[in-house]
Amino acid sequence: MEHTHEHAVRHRVATLGPAGTDAEAEARRFFDDVVLADSFEGAMRAALDSGTHALVAAGFVQRTGAQVTDLWVDLHFRHLDRMRIVGVWESPTKPMCAATGPRVACLADVRSIALHPATDVFAGQFTPGAERLYVNAKPLAAQRAAEGAVDGCIGSVDVVERHPELTVREVFHPTMVWVLYQPLVQGELPSPRTTMNHVKSLLLSGA
Repeated sequence: MEHTHEHAVRHRVATLGPAGTDAEAEARRFFDDVVLADSFEGAMRAALDSGTHALVAAGFVQRTGAQVTDLWVDLHFRHLDRMRIVGVWESPTKPMCAATGPRVACLADVRSIALHPATDVFAGQFTPGAERLYVNAKPLAAQRAAEGAVDGCIGSVDVVERHPELTVREVFHPTMVWVLYQPLVQGELPSPRTTMNHVKSLLLSGA
């Protein structure tokens, strides 16, 4: 694990929007200027175009219906010759919840649920029989449920509570692993040396 993120220069970073995502909240911990993109691929491209950082969730999965259309390892390999990792860390997300819309009285009645694909395990836990509607960010899941497109959602508590149509039913506190990228300097090659030196120091210290 690298700790470069703790010393990140406070300038621009691109990450997943819209406003209210965990990615935005994490980015604002370290950067003053946060650019929100409609996908992590869009964030990587924005960082390449501007020569700044991109913050990506290592666990992200993107779906179109039942089909997986993108995930972190594919994004990483696509940009291997253009972007390098300068920080990796685990931190708590904002509190998450399973919420219901006005059409149902409890989670047991939820027949359809909107969610980001990365939170699928929670839909399985709280609404195992519900039909999934996958969206690219949790704020969009809350919006779909508030609009009545589905019975419920998996979302961040603070975002869900902005919608008076929604009721928080279960709250939980996950963590996420974050990967911070920046463009490679022309002619530079990715190197694991910094990471390996840090791992060795941890092993020698007994941490």
